[in-house]
Amino acid sequence: MNIDVFPSVFSLSLILEASAWPKPGNVHRLRERRDLRYEAFLATGVLAYRYFKKGVLRGVRGWRRIIIGDLIYMTVSKAIDDIPSTNTCLGSSTLLMPLSVGTGRCIAKEDLGLNCITGEASRLLRETSVEDAVYYYRAVRKASPSYLKPSDNTGSHVNIWDPDYAEKLAARGIRLIDVLEYSSRIDIVADEVVNGYKRSLALEGFLRKRVSSHGEWNRGVVEAYLHLLAEAMDTVVVLKHGVEVAEYVRRRATEILPEVLAAGSGDWVKPVMRLDDEFYEHGINPGAIADVTAAGIALFLLRNTIDGKRLLEP
Repeated sequence: MNIDVFPSVFSLSLILEASAWPKPGNVHRLRERRDLRYEAFLATGVLAYRYFKKGVLRGVRGWRRIIIGDLIYMTVSKAIDDIPSTNTCLGSSTLLMPLSVGTGRCIAKEDLGLNCITGEASRLLRETSVEDAVYYYRAVRKASPSYLKPSDNTGSHVNIWDPDYAEKLAARGIRLIDVLEYSSRIDIVADEVVNGYKRSLALEGFLRKRVSSHGEWNRGVVEAYLHLLAEAMDTVVVLKHGVEVAEYVRRRATEILPEVLAAGSGDWVKPVMRLDDEFYEHGINPGAIADVTAAGIALFLLRNTIDGKRLLEP
């Protein structure tokens, strides 16, 4: 099997997630924000290919020093500087870069399957270094998410905006795994990476079932997104708007999902568009759930690639 197909899968997952419409609150092909355009997500998917390829090759060949921190940073930095854009890929890169290295490790082990890939992706975090953490901090600082502030109480962990962050990370021996484990208490993306991609694996199965039932890829992705939004509170919404708003988002997704699942072809779009308008008017953007959706799509595409099926075939 040609190794080059695997980084293509990860790049495509970014593009397919961004293109699915109408995902309530997110940028998609019919909705964008003044500082965040749809085409920026498409360009990010293409630019990210070279770094996903580096990740797969690192997994195949082995890597002892920096594993994923620099890859996340370079992807985020490239998108912001070269497109240019605001943050299009910090969360998705945090999820997908470990999967790219995990894929390479499973290729090397000749044990290529989703359980191996997600297991290796989480396992390699235990091998990350302080340098990985420094690069990750650089990525977050580059992305500059509005919900992370210098005034945040980070306990014994170094605040992202501390000007001496690199020196303090080194002095305290804080590795990337330590950063993500600390963040996983409140961050669904960090929790997903640290704890074996459980939601992403479940979402892959849900997406496959939905596409099999009606044959519509776009609809299946939107349904998968709503399904996850109904199950978990979005980290970005919690940090930007508070727990009450995040619970309201989860409740609205729970209310609309049965209607969407039961609707006939074409009839499912209107209620989702109304919810998209509702979230957009309130400035609500469930970006973390979108990132996990991208990981679920990546696992779907990986499974099809491994099984010798066409990429979007259920």
